[in-house]
Amino acid sequence: MARYGTHDPEAVEAFLVRYPFLIPLLTESLAPLEVAFGPETPFVVALERDPEMAGWEDLRVDVETTLPVEAAVRRLEAFATAWWLGQLPRAEGKLFFTLACV
Repeated sequence: MARYGTHDPEAVEAFLVRYPFLIPLLTESLAPLEVAFGPETPFVVALERDPEMAGWEDLRVDVETTLPVEAAVRRLEAFATAWWLGQLPRAEGKLFFTLACV
C-alpha cells in the first residue's frame, strides 16, 4: 500500500489486521483510481468512526484533487461505474471512496 498515504498509520494498520480482505481491494483500486484521476493524485486512507454508533467504523479513501468539483464528481462516478460498484460486495461495507477537494 505504498501508493496510499495516511495520517494515522497505526489505526489504519490495526483496522486492516482486523479486516484483511480489504487489502487486495485497496491494491486493486489503485489502477482504476489512477485512470480516473491521474497518477499524481494523492489517495489518503483514513479510519472513520461514528461517535453516535458504538463500534461503527470503516476505511475511507480520500481522493485529494484540485479539480473543479463538478469534474471531480464526474471522475469519481466514472471510477465507481467502471470498477468500484462491481467490488462493493467484497468490501462488506467497510471501505468507501470520497473526494477531498484541496
